[in-house]
Amino acid sequence: MSKKDKYSSLLNKKNTSAIKNEKHVNEAHNTLFHQDDPKKGKSNNNQKKKKFEDKYKRATFYIENDIIKLLDKQAGKEKGEKTRLVNEALRQYLS
Repeated sequence: MSKKDKYSSLLNKKNTSAIKNEKHVNEAHNTLFHQDDPKKGKSNNNQKKKKFEDKYKRATFYIENDIIKLLDKQAGKEKGEKTRLVNEALRQYLS
């Protein structure tokens, strides 16, 4: 197999992996914010979709460095994962 063929094969594998990851991220985001049914691509009800800002409020506060490192590690690169983790932790703590 030539270098060109090896490179093309590697790129194809990488592209396939990226597409799968993108689908996973989109499904995770839809599930997290309960706006869309990932299978149908439509809203679960006939009501107007709520905007992100209608459901969430931005808050600024300080977190200890060691805790933020743990949060970053746990959340990974998925969009919205830190928001979900912080909300879940606070909900459990405050309940």
